Amino acid sequence: MFRLSNLIYLYFIALAFAPIVSFLDYETVNQGFYKIYGATLLIISFALLLSRGVNKSKIDILILAAAAVYFYYLAWDIVLNQGTLYRKGFVFDFFVNPYLHTICLIYVVDNYTVPKSLVKILINIFKGTVILAAGVSTIQFLHDSFFFTPDEIIAYTRQMGSFGNDFEIRRMSIFGYLGMLDVSLSFLPILGVLTAYYALEKKKIPYGYLVLGFIVVFANNSRYAQLGYFITWLPMLVLSKNKWRMLGTSLLIAPIAVGLFVLVLNLIGFDVQGYIQERVLADSATTRLLALEIFNKFFGRHPWFGSGVHLSNEVIVALAGRSSQIHVGYLAHLYSYGIIGSFLVFSFWLLILKRFYRTAKITAYWGSVVGILVFLWANVTLVTYQILTYGIMMSFLFNKYYLTKSHDENNQNYLE
Repeated sequence: MFRLSNLIYLYFIALAFAPIVSFLDYETVNQGFYKIYGATLLIISFALLLSRGVNKSKIDILILAAAAVYFYYLAWDIVLNQGTLYRKGFVFDFFVNPYLHTICLIYVVDNYTVPKSLVKILINIFKGTVILAAGVSTIQFLHDSFFFTPDEIIAYTRQMGSFGNDFEIRRMSIFGYLGMLDVSLSFLPILGVLTAYYALEKKKIPYGYLVLGFIVVFANNSRYAQLGYFITWLPMLVLSKNKWRMLGTSLLIAPIAVGLFVLVLNLIGFDVQGYIQERVLADSATTRLLALEIFNKFFGRHPWFGSGVHLSNEVIVALAGRSSQIHVGYLAHLYSYGIIGSFLVFSFWLLILKRFYRTAKITAYWGSVVGILVFLWANVTLVTYQILTYGIMMSFLFNKYYLTKSHDENNQNYLE
């Protein structure tokens, strides 16, 4: 007999294969992540709502906050005549809007009992994902930087003038068909889930997967991703019985590991000194200071509801080619959407952090906290507002699993 829970079970297994599914989609029908996974999630959530009914559904403040964000962006588009609905139509936007899909994700996860068998399957898939990602990154690093990379990213690299610069090329590993930022916004949350699972369930540190994860972010060349990688160590640090001992051990091992890594890079002919000078020590603070300068200059003109555009002509003139945008996500959002919109969006992000942190304190599972912290860190240096990446979606699922597991164990102890 068909059950909706079985469909949800299969959906999350398919979601775990998102990098491969997105590649197959790109090579065939080319519909994109939101049309495939987002629209499917929308249909599942409506079916679940009809099945359970509103009265028996769990609808908490996080769903209401997500709905507020969706409706604000929708009204912002209509009132300020952004043209999205005019170009796509309401029905099309309804099925592909990632902010609406975010509401659906929270509703489905909150009203689904995550079975242990699903968690075990997903963990095994994540192990394979990390291994495959490291393998593809190695090929991209040693042989072809654009192996397994969509044409749009190759064209963008040429446009940005980074095509011949090994220190500037963004190697996407297996995540390029998902998006430009999914090495950080999907891969690092997945690595965080895997790390937290090992720390909690196996009582050990998955050094092998962490090394493979470092290969992926190092090859990617994005400094914010490389720094974000260290957030994935959070579960081990928090769960360590002797935190100072672990910290000391890490400080002892780290120089040795770095030394061996540099030795390997030198042996394969990589210009380590050049990388340090041109990439690690490159001046990135300038664009962030410029973002603050532009924000201070123009934010006061439309403080409450924003400018209505991501980049106005006056901002483009003020940037004068020194940067492509206001390169701090929080400042860019305040400029574009104003205090009202930013209050809604930032509050929603913090509510997600609060939910994941509360679960972590109760269950000792810190993997989902890693996912949202990576996202929040990204907006310090980038402009990205999409929570709906497959890595963060998995963070929601695992958070629900461990919270439910803790409640069940407590109830069992109470009955005994």
